[in-house]
Amino acid sequence: MNGFYIAWRNLITKPLRFFFNILLIAIAAGLITITLLIDIQFKDHFEKNLDDVDLILCAKGSPLQTVLCNLFHIDAPTGNIDLKEARVFLNPEHPIIKAAIPLALGDQFNGYRIVGTTLEYFPWFNLELNSGAYFKKDLDAVIGSAVAKELKLALGSEFLSGHGLVTDGDMTHSHDQQFQVTGILKQTGGVLDRLIFVSISSYWAMHPVEDEEGHPAHTQDIPCIDNRSLKDKEGQITSVLLSFKGTNIQSLNFGRSINENTGMMAANPAIELNRLYELTGSASELVTILAILLTLLATLSLFISIWQAMEERKFEIAVLRLGGASFNKILFWILLEGFILSSIGLLIGIFFAHILLTVLSSSLELQIKYGIEGLVFVKEEFLLFGIGIGLGLVSCLIPAIKVIRRDIHQTLSS
Repeated sequence: MNGFYIAWRNLITKPLRFFFNILLIAIAAGLITITLLIDIQFKDHFEKNLDDVDLILCAKGSPLQTVLCNLFHIDAPTGNIDLKEARVFLNPEHPIIKAAIPLALGDQFNGYRIVGTTLEYFPWFNLELNSGAYFKKDLDAVIGSAVAKELKLALGSEFLSGHGLVTDGDMTHSHDQQFQVTGILKQTGGVLDRLIFVSISSYWAMHPVEDEEGHPAHTQDIPCIDNRSLKDKEGQITSVLLSFKGTNIQSLNFGRSINENTGMMAANPAIELNRLYELTGSASELVTILAILLTLLATLSLFISIWQAMEERKFEIAVLRLGGASFNKILFWILLEGFILSSIGLLIGIFFAHILLTVLSSSLELQIKYGIEGLVFVKEEFLLFGIGIGLGLVSCLIPAIKVIRRDIHQTLSS
């Protein structure tokens, strides 16, 4: 008789016990899978988006907030800095700075953030045009693929920007000048798909500043579309992203020197991300501990369940042995029960973990903000499956050996 069929029939003889064990294993496997997927994708997303940014110069405030705002666009700016204070770092001849990108942030359109920057931004972040052209003058806009798709914007479309990072339903805080879409970027699968890029001077046009005599401080006759065009301009920006030519004592001390000797703040993305991992690590460890406890509970439940089943079937097993069934064959059938239970529970738990994470990612925009999605499989899931199967087999092994080694005549006579 087929061993798999015998094991399966034995398992479903007690359907409630069967489903309870499956449920426990599935919950434990699901929790561990979700923790693995979130933890691995979360770190991959943030490390991938560093893109050689060694330092961020900005207004004094929270360094972590600065990194989240200027690199991942999920927080608010700490304030503005004067361009004249940061201009020296935009000099292409700077002895230790390889590249620098100015950013102006604080506006949005329908919740999609508008980033004022220069053309140097696109090659730095490996952004390529899908159609159209990069901005050439003020009020030209280059939009990410998600912006184009979700807002149904095409080349030539016009829109009004809103002040602040929160959508204003009645547009009472919108600006008067209209942007026009000149380019649509290729999809990257990250937060950059949800951004709108304009020139730095477009941002200044939206926020005119008057000098002491009441005249506009910014002249918009020449658009600022690259770093060189900022050479003689006055205005405010949110931050400057920096990449150094190499690792030396000057670059290592650069941030400290900025913090001590200027009115700006220097934030190191790598250090701040480690701090973020420490903050989120506590929650992740808590879920992991809970999942391990559930795994132990599931293993114990499976052990007790198999033990009870062996006690109930001791006469049956004695008859099988009397009929010529070998020790190894009976042991194989019992271990097969543990394998089937563990496999079904693990597969159900892993499957529903991916489904649940897909739903959460869509509803909470986890993929856009943190790079977390459900339809991603990591190699650690195979390790989880192997460990789960191993625990299932071990929990069956002890009661199986105990009942098989019982004296046949004593068992039958009792």
